[in-house]
Amino acid sequence: MPVRHLDAYLADRQQVHTLSLAALTETRLGIDASIYLSRLLQNPTTREPFLPATGGLPLSLTQRIETDLRILEKLRIKPVFVFPGLAPNSAKKGGGAGKYPNQAVHFSPLVNASQFDMMRARSEAWDLYEKGKVSEATAAFEAKPASHVVQWDLWRAVLRIFRHRNVDFMIAPYTATAQLIYLYRHPKSYVHSIWGATETLLYQGVDKLILSVTFSSQTFTYCAKPAILTEMSLTSAQFLDVGILAGFDDLIAPPFPPTQNDMTLKPVLDMVKFYKSGHAAASAFFHDHQVKSTQYIDTFARARAVITFALVLSSEGVVVPLPLTQIPATPPTPAKNASDPSAPPPITTAADIPQDLHDIFTHRLPDEVYYYLSRGLVSPQPLNWLTSGHISEPPPLDNGENQEYRRFVKEVISEGATCPRAVSLALLSSAINSWWAGRKITSSYWYDAGAPPQPQRHDKFVPHAGKDTLMQIERCVAWWNVPCFIVEEELRRQNSSTIDFQLCLGATSQEKLAARTRAKPNHTHPLDKKDEVVANVIWRFLELRGFLVSTTHMHTPLGRAMHSSLKASRVNDKFQEPLYLFLELVRAGVMHGNLWSGRAYSGGPSFGDDAEKRSMLLVMRVLSIVPLNFKQEPWKGPLSRELLVFNSFLHSLSRSLRSLVELTAMNMLLRGDARRARDDLLDVALSLPFQADVNTGYGILGKTYLDALVALKGGRVEESEKDDEEVKEAKEQALNICDENFENVKYPRYEVERGFRFWDAAYAAIKSLEAANEAVSPELVAEFDAAQAWLHPMRP
Repeated sequence: MPVRHLDAYLADRQQVHTLSLAALTETRLGIDASIYLSRLLQNPTTREPFLPATGGLPLSLTQRIETDLRILEKLRIKPVFVFPGLAPNSAKKGGGAGKYPNQAVHFSPLVNASQFDMMRARSEAWDLYEKGKVSEATAAFEAKPASHVVQWDLWRAVLRIFRHRNVDFMIAPYTATAQLIYLYRHPKSYVHSIWGATETLLYQGVDKLILSVTFSSQTFTYCAKPAILTEMSLTSAQFLDVGILAGFDDLIAPPFPPTQNDMTLKPVLDMVKFYKSGHAAASAFFHDHQVKSTQYIDTFARARAVITFALVLSSEGVVVPLPLTQIPATPPTPAKNASDPSAPPPITTAADIPQDLHDIFTHRLPDEVYYYLSRGLVSPQPLNWLTSGHISEPPPLDNGENQEYRRFVKEVISEGATCPRAVSLALLSSAINSWWAGRKITSSYWYDAGAPPQPQRHDKFVPHAGKDTLMQIERCVAWWNVPCFIVEEELRRQNSSTIDFQLCLGATSQEKLAARTRAKPNHTHPLDKKDEVVANVIWRFLELRGFLVSTTHMHTPLGRAMHSSLKASRVNDKFQEPLYLFLELVRAGVMHGNLWSGRAYSGGPSFGDDAEKRSMLLVMRVLSIVPLNFKQEPWKGPLSRELLVFNSFLHSLSRSLRSLVELTAMNMLLRGDARRARDDLLDVALSLPFQADVNTGYGILGKTYLDALVALKGGRVEESEKDDEEVKEAKEQALNICDENFENVKYPRYEVERGFRFWDAAYAAIKSLEAANEAVSPELVAEFDAAQAWLHPMRP
């Protein structure tokens, strides 16, 4: 993160210099991936204004990243991207440690204020759009675009690009900045320069820093730390204090309260020069109300420790404090004056490292876990839940104003014994040190963020160590160790080349086939090949989610419904993940055609009576589960607030399921069920389901076609009219309207037809569940029957 006001100070004092990017030819450039992605999201020429209104991922992200990588490749510059890992324990924002010491971060006033500001901004943008003020709404939607996107949601798409183009990357155990400095200072010079935020200058061992890269002009700007220290007349230690007091991260180093409203760096500089150190400056304001209430002196000390003793993953695969890795080639000569800016830093030994770093960062996980994280097998998010002892649910893009979504994230996603998050945490904690199994994990939600959870609120504990959750895991992992020859036989038998849901369900569709998948772990000969690992992860996942029976490995009604629908679908339609998500939403009770909390949002059904609108709404929601085939350019079609509300359910579900499938894979490795020393971890991760989020595009496309048809026909199409020439002409005109209004969609008319084929698959799954009398109510079946009768004559 940038140090507040430091960029402006450097520019004003002419400390920022520009060079051609060609100056870095034949070198390795270390890049802070979060800074790079923020630049892509915030750049006025490349940002996508309607991203917070449609959900999903930036549509042109792949093209923009590949363009930048091609420029670097042409200049023979080897990029090395480093992503941030686990979040250090935050400075406490008031009150003592209490029973929930790790929760203070989730109730930071600055963080909550930022979230509520974004909620208000999105509501105002929608109000403008609904009043027909499209240009003003566009400007409102694209304000602070990076604030609407969680970067973890982008990582899978980005890592897939890196894998395709053979780009080096790693995920740091904690801060990306510290890991970049380790790579920079390593004797083997893993990187020769660093592109990062001005926070990087606060660390020891950095002499120059690249501040920005302009790929269009092939130039970059940089600054030199020695020149900055000379300009400021500060020692390196004092400069660190200036950065902490100015603030660079609201959770680690918030701005010093007495100077937080200043618009320049000068007051902080003058303060440090006067008091000689940041700690002395903060102590001088000890009686200030804000300094007291925020415990800022403790915050300052913790922030200094985060920088000074930053943890990094060494080339030996061990997480160690950064100072212990920086051994100078020649012993430094002691300085006569300790305040001399030219004085070399003292050598740090293990005896100098604080014994309570776990309080500053987190309790230590096994180095093996940090390694799997570094290679992209898992996202930091579920690890953060465990290390912080808390799950904090932010508001969705639609602001989460309906009670159905609030119940969904609480009861379906987080706090039940079989909820994806609880099972994910159980898979992790049960496979590492037993201390973690007793770790209390609480949850909080944006709608009750006014007060931290209270000890008596036992309903907010995530039951990752509950008896039911652990028994479910033990039953699952004990019998899913299917060897490679069976996987290869199934690939041949089913004429498939991909390990996916359809293959795994097909391999358990008959009693004889399912029986041979029951195999206990063999730690003498663990699962070895990538296909073995991926297949067994998917089988374990399907059992954990209730699609396979643990005792026989046969299909449950949900598994049978999914398998039969997939068999009747076209392979190229790629309905496997959408159909799985559809069945999860049906089971959760949120797949219906009713209004959310009785409110009709904009962008919903436009014609017909209440029954027709319910049918239309159900069809829109079903279609919006499917990823639309886009061109690599920003969204240019109409918007639907109604579908954005539904997309919040979809996003929350798919992200929690992704965490579950990742931790199922890591549990398999930690237990020794699969070979642990492997170099294909990213390939395994990219072969698992739920890689990306879907946006509202398909539902909007389907609504546009149906609205156009009803308008052209002058009403709904009855079954007896579907073969009339007038109706056929109206359908063709409706498809032409889709072609004209969705320029960034590949073959809109084909996509309309594909979307209705997904409706067929979903409807077949509902009828299968009805026949099994499982997971579906008669009322929901009646809704789907009514929607099917309404939709059938209107299809192209």
